[in-house]
Amino acid sequence: MSVKQDLLYLQAQHTGVTAPVVGMSMVINGEASDGPANPAEWPYRSVLDAIRDGWRIVQFPNLALLTDESRTYGLGCEFILEKLRD
Repeated sequence: MSVKQDLLYLQAQHTGVTAPVVGMSMVINGEASDGPANPAEWPYRSVLDAIRDGWRIVQFPNLALLTDESRTYGLGCEFILEKLRD
């Protein structure tokens, strides 16, 4: 039996797991998606909501991207989460 990995990328307002989600994308069953266009329909309002639903954090935000807002080229408050399934 092969274990498959789903990924959830959540961009939050700050680095805390209770911060409101401001962007998202996901890979579910091998299909990439930005999720619903309407933020009110996103499945999670915070990273903590996703954790409570069984998602595991595999990468926390890169704090180096937050040090100088005038030269930030990435999403500094992006959390990457995974779910494993059979």
